[in-house]
Amino acid sequence: MKANRDGEIGQPPPRSSRLFLMQNRWYFSTREGADIGPFNSRDDADAGIEDFIQFVLLANTQTLNNFLNTLSSGKLR
Repeated sequence: MKANRDGEIGQPPPRSSRLFLMQNRWYFSTREGADIGPFNSRDDADAGIEDFIQFVLLANTQTLNNFLNTLSSGKLR
């Protein structure tokens, strides 16, 4: 059974894992559309997700804007 996240009301939307395996290496997808990796294991990719979340939470506005501009330019892909 799917649980609601903080602030969600009603039936939770469908969710999918952001982790995926490609050519025996692990990656994760961000909401912004970037695929980040490769990682040697699923556990390493999970740790990468946690690091990415901390980056987004702690980065200053200019750093986040630079990151988003880099994503939109396709330079990370």
